[in-house]
Amino acid sequence: MELFGFITVNPESFNIWALRISMSLTTSIFILGCMYAVRAFLYAKGDDSDYLDSVKGKAMSPHDRFTVSVSKILWSTAQNEAKGGQAPQQPFLHDATRQVAENIFHGKFLDKISMCANLLPPIGLWGTVAGMIVIFLYTGDPGNALSKGAVGTKLWSTFLALIYYVTLEVIYLVLVIKSRRCIDRGLSVKL
Repeated sequence: MELFGFITVNPESFNIWALRISMSLTTSIFILGCMYAVRAFLYAKGDDSDYLDSVKGKAMSPHDRFTVSVSKILWSTAQNEAKGGQAPQQPFLHDATRQVAENIFHGKFLDKISMCANLLPPIGLWGTVAGMIVIFLYTGDPGNALSKGAVGTKLWSTFLALIYYVTLEVIYLVLVIKSRRCIDRGLSVKL
């Protein structure tokens, strides 16, 4: 099989290398997405209300968990409003804090998990297309290319990529629910 008239490629080796590349890329991206998910679960670990009330007046730290950050943001915003001579309006403070907290969590974790998940189907499809190229451009017996499993093995890369995709999407939804619960817990501090 010739590619662009310049390179002659053995269809069997092309089939094997295309499958390896597709499978290793999808698996690597899935592992990366899972690493972000583990970090997100650790960051969104819940704290009890008494602890949140005890730390709400302290300075923000990069090592704070999510609920602690939410309670500190709410507390500092309420204190700034009170210093300005205005009575803090709780619905506004809660809504503004919720938006800031969601943006923080999405920017740190959920956007990256979503990006990893959305890369998987096209890469898996690339593996299937590579298998079809082997069959369509095979200069020998096309039946031989079919019997060697050119497309069949490539469909596994698409299948695996879709399983990884669905898994990361489920993790994403679980993290969205967990982040909302953490935000609600962080907003429960006494002002």
